[in-house]
Amino acid sequence: MAQVLCPVVIGRDAELAAFDASLTAAMAGHGGCVVITGEPGIGKSRLVREATGRAASRGARVISGRAVPYSATAAYRPLTEALVQLLRDRAIPGDATMEPWRPALGALLPGMAGLAPPSGSAGGSASGEVPPGVRGEALIQLLRRLAPQGLVLVLEDLHWADPDTVSLMEYLVEHLEGESLLCVLTLRAGQPSAALDAARRLRGRPGVVHLGLDRLSDADMAAMVQACVPGAGPALLRRVQASAEGVPLLVEDLLASPGLPESFAGTVRERLAGFSGPQRSVIQAAAILGRHFDWELLPGVSGQSAALVAETLELAVEQLLVSFEGPAFRFRHALTRDAVLDTMLPPRQRAVAAVALQALDAAHPRLEGDRRELAADLADRAGDRRRAGLLLSDSGAQALAWGALATATETLRRAADLLEGTAERDRAELALVESLALAGRVEEAAAAGGQLITRLGTDAAGLRTEVHLRLNQAAAAASRWQMARHHLGAARQLAGASPPPGVSARLGVLDAEVAFAADDLDEARSLAEKVLAAGDSSPDVRCHALELIGRSHRLRDLTAARAAFERALVTAQSADLPLWRLRALHELGTIDMFDHAGTERLTEARDAAGQMGALSTAAILELQLAAAFTCRWELATCDTHARAAVAAAGRLSLNQVRAKALAVLAGSASMRADAEQAERYAAQAIAADPDDRMLDGFRWASRGAVLLLSGDAAAAAEPYGRGMAILAQLPNAEPAGLRALWPLVLATLGDRRAGPAIEEARRLGVGAFRMNRSLIGYAEAVLAGRAGERQRANELAVASDAGFTNCAGWGELARFCAVPAARAGGWGDPLRWLAEAEAGFDHRGLSRLAERCRELLKEAQPNPWAEAGITAREADVLRLVADGLSNKQIATQLDLSPRTVEKHVESLLRKTGTRSRTGLVVAASLAAASGSGRPAPPVPQ
Repeated sequence: MAQVLCPVVIGRDAELAAFDASLTAAMAGHGGCVVITGEPGIGKSRLVREATGRAASRGARVISGRAVPYSATAAYRPLTEALVQLLRDRAIPGDATMEPWRPALGALLPGMAGLAPPSGSAGGSASGEVPPGVRGEALIQLLRRLAPQGLVLVLEDLHWADPDTVSLMEYLVEHLEGESLLCVLTLRAGQPSAALDAARRLRGRPGVVHLGLDRLSDADMAAMVQACVPGAGPALLRRVQASAEGVPLLVEDLLASPGLPESFAGTVRERLAGFSGPQRSVIQAAAILGRHFDWELLPGVSGQSAALVAETLELAVEQLLVSFEGPAFRFRHALTRDAVLDTMLPPRQRAVAAVALQALDAAHPRLEGDRRELAADLADRAGDRRRAGLLLSDSGAQALAWGALATATETLRRAADLLEGTAERDRAELALVESLALAGRVEEAAAAGGQLITRLGTDAAGLRTEVHLRLNQAAAAASRWQMARHHLGAARQLAGASPPPGVSARLGVLDAEVAFAADDLDEARSLAEKVLAAGDSSPDVRCHALELIGRSHRLRDLTAARAAFERALVTAQSADLPLWRLRALHELGTIDMFDHAGTERLTEARDAAGQMGALSTAAILELQLAAAFTCRWELATCDTHARAAVAAAGRLSLNQVRAKALAVLAGSASMRADAEQAERYAAQAIAADPDDRMLDGFRWASRGAVLLLSGDAAAAAEPYGRGMAILAQLPNAEPAGLRALWPLVLATLGDRRAGPAIEEARRLGVGAFRMNRSLIGYAEAVLAGRAGERQRANELAVASDAGFTNCAGWGELARFCAVPAARAGGWGDPLRWLAEAEAGFDHRGLSRLAERCRELLKEAQPNPWAEAGITAREADVLRLVADGLSNKQIATQLDLSPRTVEKHVESLLRKTGTRSRTGLVVAASLAAASGSGRPAPPVPQ
């Protein structure tokens, strides 16, 4: 036979140059992706071999995985294959920064020590809490640590990959900037698939290069023939060009055939003609086992001796039907395997598949790794629909446990179809309902559940009840409360007057959740308390009930709410329920923040979320910590947490969390009176979530806050008011701090909108936060003082001061705003308030407000020279003369003309009987010290 494996790559110079450029960029820290598409046999794998060889020669690590025809039911198979290669000579890093990501890697590396998520955690059974973004970021974190000098990740034949692998790869490709990683993906262009859809979505993105391989030209085919068969004559060239039609694989295989068949399948048949009958049975058995086949099973499947199997494999390699790498064999191309299968009549395929399934079961009874998917394929080929359905049902359940919901859904649909007419179909369909519900595909879950309920007989009340309960949970998660109530009512009717143990408690807690959603807090609490009192509930149901009790109390009684969440925390810890423990910690931390801007429990919850791999929750907790430190006016710490939330939310595609974290940074900048920074962060927040109108209202209100903290309350009212007008159109209380401060600003300015603003803040529950309640309290105090109710104004101020625990900065600002009204109305302690505010504002860098405090303190001082006929304005001038200021400086500070100041000084000299500024200061000081208010005797000049 001729040398037919072409030693060089022909006609792909432009594609190789594009790959080299992408590799250079990736090794410089600008990761990217090369997507190679084309028809079967066009040379995708050959191009990849050449390209990755170049990468290896430049020092990059190369790992690869491949999807196979039955990969669609095996979540993450190609990625697992590649990662196992990477971890052959190294371990998963054990550093603390990797710890939060380890649970999300469990599905990619099943069975690897230390990666299995804890029971009930965010990555636990059927949780659906590990979205592609989290798992994708975990993969990036792992690859970054394992191959910091450069890595090429090759995934071939993705047209056969499961949808969750495709989603994960799409996330990875979109987040490669800054990484030393190049992804190389191959797939068939003409075969509809999830991967082809993703490739179309990625087209045009930075760092993504698409290489669509065309057929070779006649000149390229001639060059290829010459490379394979040096000295080939014109007749051979013309015949190959006419038959191969520009497909490189066909060029090689036509040259390898004894004759010159007209098709690829013909080349395979020509070569098989040289095999004996027993040898053909071995090759056919291999084809039944897949493109990548376990050669050790061939004796049992083919019925031939081990010696004959070895002889056949040698001949198959020689004839370019099979290739090998180390101990593993595979058909040279997927088309080769298909051509061998085409030589077998359907009855023959069925018989061989049945024997192969028996051999596989005997050799690997646990069907570990990807053998379960192979067994399902063999059972289907053998006509054993029930066995195939059961195996796929197991695969779907595993994908569901890993949170690979798209793969679980497709696999369970196939399982249910195969199990039609069997008792096991019901369970497969129930799992399908759950996977659709967890994926948020509520309408599809309802349709699948409805079909299952319709088909189930009256003797399957328990299973029908379970379907309704799961549909209720799906509807509740999507806030489809009418649908949730419908399924809850149906489940209760089916359960009857005496539900089975545990079902009654589940019904009760779901009743409570529906009531809570309808804002019937008393009913929700009552129902949840009945669940606890019944005593037949599981720990997770008790945690759910306690959470609802706590949430029903939270707006009215923080002490009762805290007690409920503390019980939930103890229950979760005792029953080893990490997810419910995290939820209880989160609630307790939120209460501490509302009550006294406490941060310890929030920090504990944030750390627990990170350890569990509940990274979305961890990002939310970073956001809450940032808000808590805003209340404490610890702005550097606030910014640290807000930036952590921005970074985490960006990695996980949590646009709302990212937008709110950017808004917190804008608020922090406004508290520094930094208009430029506040505006920049507010614009970024709006860009992150353009549909959230709250962010636009926040931007305008923040502009008002900047002016307020710059000392210009009157100018602050216009932009602040514009922001509040936008926020008034929204049903929620966000941003609560700005909503609480607004009534105080209005009251300070004597604006008649202050009273309605107080009522609006109360209606929205802004006062649930104790600090906000105190800000509103000071607004009420100002209004009471203006109405002549001095005692009530004093009482409101004293009560409000108690709410500024850990929030001293806001207390100082509230009292500063109230000073003019307190001085005019004769209530409060304005001089002390000004002195404390001056020190606080200086400490926080609010120099203009601190200066305004000093001005007000001076204005508040009595005139000790009034009996000598010195006017209040002359007294102001006299104080500044005593401070050593020139007439020009005094004019600037008092907003007078220098000539007016000069006249005031002349009048002071005359009234004190002195002839110089020095004498004037001495006389004034002596008079003030004596308390007589009369000028001292003239000092000798």
